[in-house]
Amino acid sequence: MPPKLGIKVVIWKDLDPDQSQALKDALTLQNVKTILAEIFNLTNYAEDLREAILLNLYTYTLQYARDEDFTIDKLSTYFSIVKDAHEFCTKSSFINLDETFSYFKELLLCHSVYCPPFSTELFTLGEVRKISFHMINTYFRHFKLYKYAFTPQVQLDLALVYIGEPESITNQVDHQISENRGSQATDENIDKENEPARISEKEEAKKYLRKIITEVLQEKIREIKLSVNEKLKHSEQMVKNKLGNAGYHEDKKKSLKMNKHHRK
Repeated sequence: MPPKLGIKVVIWKDLDPDQSQALKDALTLQNVKTILAEIFNLTNYAEDLREAILLNLYTYTLQYARDEDFTIDKLSTYFSIVKDAHEFCTKSSFINLDETFSYFKELLLCHSVYCPPFSTELFTLGEVRKISFHMINTYFRHFKLYKYAFTPQVQLDLALVYIGEPESITNQVDHQISENRGSQATDENIDKENEPARISEKEEAKKYLRKIITEVLQEKIREIKLSVNEKLKHSEQMVKNKLGNAGYHEDKKKSLKMNKHHRK
């Protein structure tokens, strides 16, 4: 059966054989970091926070591959799986934990089942299980942080049109009297007398407008905070459920039993 749309074999997609061999043979983790920074042009990581986070993700992805003693083709493939999963996560401004995890599983499956030309049997079932555990306990456990760091910020512009009260009756009467008198001097005097009242009305209108805007914004902020908190709680529950579904709790029980047995 062909994989889902967008899922394809990624061997040598981001790291060619020579680069993979150089990363595998690097003496220290700092050497790995330096090589990756040059390959992916992340040389400004000391000042750019996103570059620093991305380079850190790439470096520790390679560390896992080195610790597991992956061959260079497995090393390159595993790196591209993590890189593609992260790019899938950050392409949307919305919470997409389920979609990203499903995408990651499809990518991993594409490299563990022999079904040319759609997939290849590169990783064993044991390696698939270990990789899944590792990704759940690292990348997906900190999914919210990656999402926050790489999701573009959305700026909302609020435009309000304030419709004030009609000109007061007193001002209308004064205006009519000034026209009837036809005296420019009288008009000027009346205007001067009414000027403080007009200024006072404008100030009151501004205060009222600010009050309305503040109340509306505070209400919207409360709604956004509640919505974000609900989504974060939902995401945390998803991660916990996936840990349980993956057999994490069962393995933990076995580990505790083995420890008790050794103590005896």
